[in-house]
Amino acid sequence: MSSVFSSEVSPSRATPSAHPVHRLEFASPASEWVEALPLGDGRLGAMVYGGEQEELVWLSEGSVWSGPPRRPAEHPVTAEAARAAIAASRAAIAAGDHVGAEEALQALQHSYPQSFQPLARLRRTVGAPTPEPAPQAEVIPERDHVDTPGSASGYARGLDLRSATAWTRAAAVSQRAYVSAPHQVLVLEVSASGRPVSFVLDSPLRLEQAGADGAEAWAVVRAPDDVVPAYQREADPVRWASDPRGVQAAVVLRGVGDGVRTRATPAGVVVEVDGDATLVLAVRTTFTRLGHDPGADVAPALARARELARTAAAAGTERIHADHVAAHRALYDRAELRLGVAPEPAPGAAADTDALLDAAADGAGAHAGAAPELVALLFQYGRYLLISSSRPGGTPANLQGIWNQQRQPPWSSDFTMNINLEMNYWLAETTSLPECAEPLFDLVEAFAERGREPATRIYGSSGWVAHHASDIWAFADPMGDGTHDPAWAFWPFAGVWLTSHLVDRVTFSHDPEAARRFWPTLCGAARFVLDWLEPRPDGTLGTSPSTSPENRFVAPGTDRTSSVAADATMDLELSRHLLRSLLRLGDTYGLRAGSEALCAEAEAALPRIASVGVDPDGLLREWGDVEEMADPHHRHIAHLVGIHPTDVPPSDLHAAAASRSLDARGDEGTGWSLAWKLAMRARLREPEAVGRLLDLFVRRNVEIEPGPTGGRWRGGLYRNLFSAHPPFQIDGNLGVVAALTECLLQSHAGYLDLLPALPPDLPDGDVRGLRARGDLEVDLSWRGGRLTEVRITSDAPATRRLRVVDGAHERLLELPPGATVRLTASDLSQERPS
Repeated sequence: MSSVFSSEVSPSRATPSAHPVHRLEFASPASEWVEALPLGDGRLGAMVYGGEQEELVWLSEGSVWSGPPRRPAEHPVTAEAARAAIAASRAAIAAGDHVGAEEALQALQHSYPQSFQPLARLRRTVGAPTPEPAPQAEVIPERDHVDTPGSASGYARGLDLRSATAWTRAAAVSQRAYVSAPHQVLVLEVSASGRPVSFVLDSPLRLEQAGADGAEAWAVVRAPDDVVPAYQREADPVRWASDPRGVQAAVVLRGVGDGVRTRATPAGVVVEVDGDATLVLAVRTTFTRLGHDPGADVAPALARARELARTAAAAGTERIHADHVAAHRALYDRAELRLGVAPEPAPGAAADTDALLDAAADGAGAHAGAAPELVALLFQYGRYLLISSSRPGGTPANLQGIWNQQRQPPWSSDFTMNINLEMNYWLAETTSLPECAEPLFDLVEAFAERGREPATRIYGSSGWVAHHASDIWAFADPMGDGTHDPAWAFWPFAGVWLTSHLVDRVTFSHDPEAARRFWPTLCGAARFVLDWLEPRPDGTLGTSPSTSPENRFVAPGTDRTSSVAADATMDLELSRHLLRSLLRLGDTYGLRAGSEALCAEAEAALPRIASVGVDPDGLLREWGDVEEMADPHHRHIAHLVGIHPTDVPPSDLHAAAASRSLDARGDEGTGWSLAWKLAMRARLREPEAVGRLLDLFVRRNVEIEPGPTGGRWRGGLYRNLFSAHPPFQIDGNLGVVAALTECLLQSHAGYLDLLPALPPDLPDGDVRGLRARGDLEVDLSWRGGRLTEVRITSDAPATRRLRVVDGAHERLLELPPGATVRLTASDLSQERPS
C-alpha cells in the first residue's frame, strides 16, 4: 500500500511536505483586523495587514491587562450575606419558586474580570512623508485598514505556518515579519528599492515616557486601572486611577540599515531609515506572575527590552530567523493532517486562501468535502495559533488568543471558563503540544491560591473555587453588579472543570512528577465539591442552587424563565469526573498518604452522586426536574459534558439520549459550539452528523438577523480563517482541531479506537503525530473511507499490552518501550473480537 510515512523514519521526526495546507495566501492586503495575519511567540502578538506603501501591524502582549482589581480588606459580599443568599435560593427551589431562587443569587455578584488590552499600533511607510504618532484617543479610527490596495499585478501576501513568517511581495516593496521565541523580538525586514522607510509606534494605552538615542527608540505605556465589561453598558468604561497600579509595558524599537534616525514625540516614537530597513522590536512588562499584582518599577522591564533588542540586532536577521524557525518547528512539525489525494503542488505554487473558501462555498453555506485542503489547513492553523499564543512562562490563550486591538474587547477578551478556556486546550495533549498547556496549569494553580478565600466566604468550604470568567489576576468570585443573569454570573464549577486538564496531562503522559505537582490542586477542588454536594431524601447527592452555563428554562407553572434549579447535569458529571480521577491518580501514583480522609470521603460520595436523568422525550435532562427549555436550540450544550471531554464512555442509554439531545438542539451554532458538537458527535460515532457540522464550520462568516435556530450566533470563518462566534473567538479555531482528532483517534475508553467517526466526505487522508492516553504516538492512513495503515509508538518505560480497534476488527499488541509497531488493515482483520 502507499503511505506518506516512511518505514525508515520515526514518525515523530518526519518532515512535513511543502503543501498549501501549511500556508495562507492572499492577492490583496487586509482591509480590516480579521483579515490580517497573526504572529506570536506566546507573549508578543502581532496582526500584520500586508500593505505595500503603507503597512499596519497591531501589537499585543499577553500580560497587558487592565487592573489589577483593588481587593478590599473586607469583601462587600460578606460570609453572612453569601450564606443567606444561598439559603434563600435553596429554599425557593424547594418551594418551586425558580424565579425567586434566581433573584436571591444576585446578592452574590460583585465586580468582574479585567480586560485584555491592545499594546500598540505600528505603522510602516515607504517613500512617503513619515506620519506623526497619534494621541491615545485617536489611535483606533472608526475603520482600521491599509489604504494601499496593492499592485494591480504581482502583489501577494501570506503566512507560512511552518516557519511562522508573514510575508508581502509587491512591485516595489517586499517584507518579511516574524516573532522569534528564542530571541523574544518582532522583526520586520523591508526591501523598498532603496527608498526611505519609516516606522511609527503609538498606543491606545497611556504613554508614560518616550525616548530616542541613536538607532534606538523606546516608549513606556500603562494599561488602564479598570475597564468595565461591555455588558454593563457604562458611558465611560475605561478608567484611570490617580494612584495607578496597572501593568506597564516597555516597547523598544531598534532600526538596522543606512542612516537610521530616531525621535520621540508626546504621542509615540519614530524610526527612519534611508533605504532598505530592518526593525527589531522588543517588549517587556511589569507583570510578575498569574494571580499577583504587577511590579511598580518599570526600569527593569525597559532595561531588559533594550537588551533583547540590541542582542537580536547584533545577531543579524539570518541568525534570528533560523533560530526562530527551528524553535517553532520543534513544536509545529510534530503533527500533520493531509486530506484528499490531490497531487503535490509545484514548488512555489500559490496557495490562494480565498479560492479555498470559494471552493468550499455552496450557496449560503459550504461543503467541506469540496475543499478537503481547507479542512487540513484549519487543523494546521489551529495548532499554529496555540503555539503562537501559549508557551511556557507566558499567560494562557484568552478568548482572542494573544491578539487584540480594542480597549473594551468583546467579553473583555477574558478567560471564559464555562467552555471557552477549556476548549482552547483540548488539542494540546492530542496533537503533541503539551508544553503549550503550561500557562493554563499556572492559572489553575493560581486559582487554587486565590480561590480559597471565596470558597470559604461564600460556600464555607476549605477547598478552592472559581466561577464563570477570570483574568490574569485570577479573579475567582461570581461576577456582575447585582442585576445580571445568574445563568452566567453564578457557576462555581469552573475550577472543577479546569482540573480535568491536569488529569489529562497525567493520563496522556504517565508522568509521576506531574501527578505529584497537581495533587494538592486536585485535592482542593475535590474538597470544594464534597462540601458543596447536598444530600437528598433518597440518599443521593446533588447540587442546589445550580445553573447550567448560560441556559434558561421555563419556570414550571409560569410564563417566566429562570436559570436556577437543582442538580444541573453538568455539576453532577464534573463532580463525578473529578472524584473518580482523584482516586485513580491517588492509587496509580501512590499519592493518598496525607490525604486519606479526603480520599475516603470521595470514595463514599462517588456512588451517591445522582445519576443523569432522561426526560419524557428521550432527551438528557439539563437539570434534575426541569422539563421545558426557554431556547430549545441554545448554543450551550453543557449537560452533554459526560460525552465529551470527560474520559469514561457513557452507557448506551446515556449515549442515545445525548444523541437525541443534539438532534433537538440542532446543528446551527457559534464557531465554538459547532466545534464542541463535532467532538460530541465523534464520541458518539456519528460520522454523517460530523460531516454536517463541518460544512457549517467552513462557511464564510456573514452577519445575519436573529432567528429561531441560532440567531446571530452563526459561526463561520473570517477571511484570515479566524473562527467567528461572531465576533472572532479563538476557541473555534482551537476546538475544531480537537474535534477532528476525535474523529480520527480516540483513547478515552481504555483502548485505541481508529477512525471512529471519519466524515464521509473526507474518505482519503493521512495524519501523523496524534497522541493517545498512555504515552502513545499514532499515525494513520486511510483510503476510500477505510483504514490502510497505523503506526503506534510507545514512549512508556515498560512493555505494554494494548487493544486496538478498527470498526469491527480488533487486535491485542505488545508494545516494547520506544518501539514503533506498524499494522495494515489486513493485520487488524486477522484477530476478531470475542
